[in-house]
Amino acid sequence: MRNKNILVFGSTGFIGRSLTKRLLANGSKLICPVRNPNRVKRNILSGDIGQIDVVEFDLQNLDAIEKLIKKCDVVVNLVGLLYEKNNFSFELAHFLLPKKIATYAEKHHKPFVHISSLGSTYQSNSNYLVSKKMGEEFIQSNNNNHIIIRPSVVYGEEDNFINQFGRMAKILPFLPLFKKGETKFQPIYVNDLSLMIFNLINNFDNYKNQNISAVGQEVFTFKEILSHIFNSLQKKERFINIPSFFAILQGKIMEKLPKPLFTYDQYVTLSHHSIDENGATKVSKIIEKDLSNMKLVTAQYLKKFIDRV
Repeated sequence: MRNKNILVFGSTGFIGRSLTKRLLANGSKLICPVRNPNRVKRNILSGDIGQIDVVEFDLQNLDAIEKLIKKCDVVVNLVGLLYEKNNFSFELAHFLLPKKIATYAEKHHKPFVHISSLGSTYQSNSNYLVSKKMGEEFIQSNNNNHIIIRPSVVYGEEDNFINQFGRMAKILPFLPLFKKGETKFQPIYVNDLSLMIFNLINNFDNYKNQNISAVGQEVFTFKEILSHIFNSLQKKERFINIPSFFAILQGKIMEKLPKPLFTYDQYVTLSHHSIDENGATKVSKIIEKDLSNMKLVTAQYLKKFIDRV
């Protein structure tokens, strides 16, 4: 990995920040296409001078990525959306962009690591899950030098899942339960996931053309995760079951906001389990250590939401 040129799409995101920090610490040279170059300042500070090359990237000109792929040794795609924006749809982020990357990576014989989502499927009304499946299927059918990683919920100090419900538990009298809180997740720590990606890049040929679930050690229901948040905040559990019609209405209204906390598509996604109970053993083997304990890790950064006297 030392002195190799790694092209990282999505370097400014939650997973991207963890991975780029790890790659820079191990001597890799990074090429980071971004829409807003100012957002990678934190990444730059963690590397040596000249170790990271920030390139402005125009989503309306995807063919421009070919020249970036030609001069790299490995391509990693971490781009993902939680909700659609006016100029950035699920189709563009999860299908059209991976399609271009896979096509040019195949043309120039570059190893390609793509991050998708556990639970991606055509058997859903979730545009998020369907678009993720479209991206996976194109890569599998048209690229012979890839690894697809499919994470469950990813947690960590800067996540948008545990932290969001931690904030809500602090200020609201109750937390909402969608689908009675029965949807199952197998959360993975972001540092374990970035180590997994790093080790798969290093051992690419051993896992070439595989789909690999990225999961933690334990399976939790949505309600169990919220119960853990209440416990960490030293608060009494208070839930309210949200009827489907109300959740749908709420999602359709809130998704109109510039930065919605909840959307209709996210409600539909919560109908699908995100687990692979046999996957933890393989992940642990790849990262060459035991998987992190979600309750222990998250309890530490949830402390910031505890009411202090």
